[in-house]
This record gives sequence, structure tokens and C-alpha cells, in this order.
Amino acid sequence: MANWGGRSDGPDFASLRRELAAGSYRPVYLLAGEDTHRAASIVEYLVNKLLGASGSAFNSHVFDGEQAGCDRILQQARSYPMFGDRQVIWVKRAEHMVGDAASEQALQRYLADPVAATTLVMMSEKVDGRKSWVKACKSAGFHFEMAPPSGRDLVDWTVRRAKDKALPLALELAEMLVELVGDDLHALDGELDKLALIAAEAKGGLDEASLRAVILEQRAIDPFELVKQLGPGRQREGLAAFHRFLSEGRSAFELAPLLIWRVKQVAQVAALRAEGQPEKAVPGLLGITPFAARQSAETARAWGDATVERALRACHRCEAAMKSSPLEPEMILERAILDICAA
Repeated sequence: MANWGGRSDGPDFASLRRELAAGSYRPVYLLAGEDTHRAASIVEYLVNKLLGASGSAFNSHVFDGEQAGCDRILQQARSYPMFGDRQVIWVKRAEHMVGDAASEQALQRYLADPVAATTLVMMSEKVDGRKSWVKACKSAGFHFEMAPPSGRDLVDWTVRRAKDKALPLALELAEMLVELVGDDLHALDGELDKLALIAAEAKGGLDEASLRAVILEQRAIDPFELVKQLGPGRQREGLAAFHRFLSEGRSAFELAPLLIWRVKQVAQVAALRAEGQPEKAVPGLLGITPFAARQSAETARAWGDATVERALRACHRCEAAMKSSPLEPEMILERAILDICAA
């Protein structure tokens, strides 16, 4: 079996991206992991690079591993390309194509001697590393871990995707978008599509301030907006923000977890700062984005230690009361806001 420099644990997406950018292509890829969004982008890249626009119509093949079966897929892999010198085969749910010993042995025989004119891409959200065909992929260097990006990698991915869509997204805005949307790549990509469309329709484009306003407008709730209105002696501002959310159709059951989550985050950041941890280290220590760390640090400084402690106690009471108190949830959350904003 040819060895392409694989490792037992499987290289990751970053190493695969560097390899493809250098123009190096393998005859077989097993893209294993939950990051199906980027795995699909790898297939798209291979089709465009290896086949081009004209060749993709004849020599790009997509199979479902459960429906097609191993014999049908390998038959196509061993066939000659049509009107070209290469073909790309994409197998979704590849774990289903090797459901018995015969198909597993057939696949292993192919892995030992893959067809040079064929690029076989098998994609699976979850593979059993104990299976012999998976071990064969790893030992031959065909196995790549497709774990979803997180932290700084997720922000960098967002910046790159924005650039691909001709959207001038600054690093801080990318951090904010990740914080508001979460780590779902499909959801993030959808938000970037919407932002790119809005920016393209705006006369003269959008500057950073305008783009920030659009991002916040597109999201249902800015999780920091309510927290920003709170603080010592700010009962009026806090209640006004709370009732504005209610008037927009938000419920106390939706707002309370957001408030509690953010207050706990502020308390964690304040504790790390009290320990002398540098601000740059906070995101990594807490597993949050730099945007969230900055927002929490600003709130902690504005509140002071006494208010942070009071807010944390108010949120603990609110959390317990929401589960057991006969009071209306709006009244419980309003009481928590008044406690946090005590002078």
C-alpha cells in the first residue's frame, strides 16, 4: 500500500488546506468528523481544481454510501473518465458503504492500489477507528480529521469566508458575529451571505460602523445589550431595556438565561483579572471569544467588585425562582434587574 505521510491520529483541516494550496493531491480522502460544511468545501475545491468547469459536468460523481453500496462506487472509481483525464467521486455517509466483511475487504484492496485518474473522497460525520478500512486509510495517509473550528480558528474562518464573499469584515466584527451567531458554520455562512448582499446593495458600500449596526440589527438579541444597561443606580435604564425586549415579543424565559449567562461570564472575567491574569489570556482560559472577553471586562470595570458580586447573587436567586416560585417570570426577572442596579 502506498503511504502518503499519514499519521495515526489523522491530520486536520488546516494541514489539508495547506497541502491543497501547494497543489498536492491524494488519490483518496477520508474526511471524518462533524465539520461537514468545510468537508463539502474541500470536495468543491477538488472538483474546480482537478476538473474545471467543462470537466465537472461529466467526471464529477456523487454517491450516498447507504444507497449505492461499495461495489457500485468502486466500479465507478475504476472506470475511465469521460472526455477528460480525471474524475472526482464524492461519497456521502461513507461508513454505510462498508456494511459487511466483503465490502470492507473490497475497499481495502482499492486503498492498496488506487486508480491514479480517480480522486475518491469519502465523507463521514463519524467513523469507527477500530474498523480495518479506517485503519487502512490512516496508515496510507488518506484520513483527515474534520473537527469544527473553535476559538481563534473559528474567527479566522469567518474572516476568510467574508473575504471570499467580497465582504470587508474587520477582525473585531468577525469576533462579534461569532459571539452572536455561535459556532454553527452553516448559520455563520448564512449570516455572511446576508451581510454581503446588504453591503452590495448599499450605495458606496458599508463602513465598519454601518456594518456593525447591520450585524446587530440582523440578530434577534444582542446578548450583551441588556447587561450594558445595568449597573449601580441604573434601575430606570435597566427596566427600560427589559420592557423594550418584552414589547418586541421576547419572553422572560428567553431573556433570563441570557442575563444569567452573561453575568456569570462577567464574574469569571473579573475573578481572572483579580488573579492578575493578562487580558489576552482570558479568552483561552474561559473558552470564550475575544469579543465576549472584552465586553465582560468592560462591564466588570464599570460595575466594580461589589456590583459584580451582587449581580451574581441576584442571578442565582433568579435562576432558582424561575424553577420553583409561583410568581410570574417577568416579575422574577424584574426583581433581579432591580437588585443588580441597586445604588
